[in-house]
Amino acid sequence: MAGLLRASEEGLKIIDMVRRNLGWNKADELWCQAALTSKATLKRFWTQQPIRRETFIHICKAVGVKNWQDIVAREIQEPELLSAAIADTAQDNQNDRTFPLPENLPPVRNWVQRTKELDILKTTIINSDITAISIVGLPGIGKTTLISQLIRQIHTEKTPFTCAAWQSLQSATGKAPPFDRTIDSLLFTLSNGDITAAVNAQDDSFKKTENLIKILRDKPCLLVFDRADTLLKTGEAKAAGYFAEDCAEYAWLFKQLLETEHQSKILFTSRESLAELPPTITREIQLNGLNRDSAVALLQSFNLTANAEELAEMGDRYSGHPKALQLVAALIRYDTEFQGNVGIFLHQRDWLLIRDIESAIDEMIARLSDGEQTCLSRISVYQTSEYPLSFAGISAQMPEVSKYELKENIIQALKRRQLLYYDRHLKSYQLHPLVREKGEYLLSQNPENLRTAHSQAYNYYISIPLKPKSEWQEIEDIKPLIRAHYHASQAGDLDATNAIISEVYEYLRQWNCAELVCGNLQLPLLTEVKNITL
Repeated sequence: MAGLLRASEEGLKIIDMVRRNLGWNKADELWCQAALTSKATLKRFWTQQPIRRETFIHICKAVGVKNWQDIVAREIQEPELLSAAIADTAQDNQNDRTFPLPENLPPVRNWVQRTKELDILKTTIINSDITAISIVGLPGIGKTTLISQLIRQIHTEKTPFTCAAWQSLQSATGKAPPFDRTIDSLLFTLSNGDITAAVNAQDDSFKKTENLIKILRDKPCLLVFDRADTLLKTGEAKAAGYFAEDCAEYAWLFKQLLETEHQSKILFTSRESLAELPPTITREIQLNGLNRDSAVALLQSFNLTANAEELAEMGDRYSGHPKALQLVAALIRYDTEFQGNVGIFLHQRDWLLIRDIESAIDEMIARLSDGEQTCLSRISVYQTSEYPLSFAGISAQMPEVSKYELKENIIQALKRRQLLYYDRHLKSYQLHPLVREKGEYLLSQNPENLRTAHSQAYNYYISIPLKPKSEWQEIEDIKPLIRAHYHASQAGDLDATNAIISEVYEYLRQWNCAELVCGNLQLPLLTEVKNITL
């Protein structure tokens, strides 16, 4: 019965304080999901009844209390132990667990229902011949949280796996930890402590890899390598996604894990695509932002003052980026300027980046080559949400490089680094709003470069063929001219802006759409047309 714990009075005070900071009630559904437990068990936790040690730890870690030992009451009577063991097993229905959770498994906080993504991952892991899955996406998009929740769910279900290991490749320096430290940790975990670093001391990396493969052959395991992007090259477009020279041992390990037959599955999370993983036995899944309903649910968990429209607007502004939404929600809730009011925040802010979000984007920008950074900053002048961005539009901003270099190296690198993506539904390239705003900031550091980028954008849009004027029927027929006017205005080209005004303002007046479109697109041309027609 030594596996049962209960909370002390002082421990409950600590838990009560941190759960209030999260905005959770004492039996919050989000808490239950993060701790993989039931509301009934949470209620027993609060009434200081004994519950299983593993569940107790999950309850503490779900609210960010890593030192769960500080919460524990020291003595429990034997009759209590027996009744608690029966109750806890019945309430949580955990009898089907097939492996222990890794001790260093990251907590899951503010979980939202990424049901589709979890279903795809579980199906691929359990019911396919795919050996490895890499989850890629912007920092803060939820890769680590998704995989942590996946492990917790698989842990409660009947699956073939008997062991799991979580290996973070992140460090304080931004570089991957030494290879020996990583593989020694894996061997220790997967051997249930039988293979220690001392036993491994005389083995080289090849021998340690062989020992790991043997374990994976003997029993089906789940291996997670979190933040695999720390292993990749930086500063060179054509090398984006490839392993750095000083990470050759890791590259060898992954090659063996993926090309040697065994019973196990490998999961990677990365801010960049892992270009060297064999595509026939691996699958890459790009993780995007939350949908509108999930974004609103996440914001609601912070108990903000807002109506449904304001919460939806907030989610849309950040394209459902979970980390950004959490940071901004915390800012709104605790800053005396906003006092929890979303409407005040939306009214006062016409920018997206705040320091904690920007620092993560800066880490990615620092990995770019000069050509990648130039391209990213120049194309940030395009409002891709308003008009499709084609390869021709990107090429117009990079006249100094060949189309081959642009397509095969620079654009490919930006896509692998998750800073540019191609939307197959819109049939155009897109920038995440956070990335676009950062690119604009970089470009604005040099006013002459900013004017040049807008001038080149004007040339691009003015060159797009239009219908004959006799066939102009609606705003969509002249949208390239509207875009051209916007960029000419930003470039300070008054002759070009006036020429476009004289060409289209009569049509806008006839269509009676100047005011309507002006409100949606916020373009100087339409404001001027509105004034002319008054």
